[in-house]
Amino acid sequence: MTKLIRQLRNIFIILSIVTILLVSGFMYILKINGITEFNPNNPKYEPLVSKDDKRTPEFEKGLNIFLNDCEKCHVTKGNLHDYLEGIVDKVGINYLKLYLTKQDSLIENKNPYALALKDNWGNQPNSHNFAYSTNELNLLIEYLK
Repeated sequence: MTKLIRQLRNIFIILSIVTILLVSGFMYILKINGITEFNPNNPKYEPLVSKDDKRTPEFEKGLNIFLNDCEKCHVTKGNLHDYLEGIVDKVGINYLKLYLTKQDSLIENKNPYALALKDNWGNQPNSHNFAYSTNELNLLIEYLK
């Protein structure tokens, strides 16, 4: 019986240590990413917008499209995960429109940039094949500029 109690005590100690390490690691990650508190009155995350961004009506509509369709994977514009920073200048408006609406076709036709992105993100099964109107694309690009 005492052997069983010792084994249970050892398991409890190990689980306690693992729990403390996991919680400490989680808190460290939150701290280094600048997250210091959670506001229960505003749990919805909104992408960061720099002070320099011009808040035009088109920008706001583009932000709304981003929040509805893009934020599931792309959590922010700017600061954290800044791979979207400067994307319009980097690939150009026409290519970005094509990528957002026909990524599968680009990959199927072995487009080097589309293939490199797919490979870089671990060949995720999701893709950008949104059925945006020309106006919606222009608004989203206005937000991404």
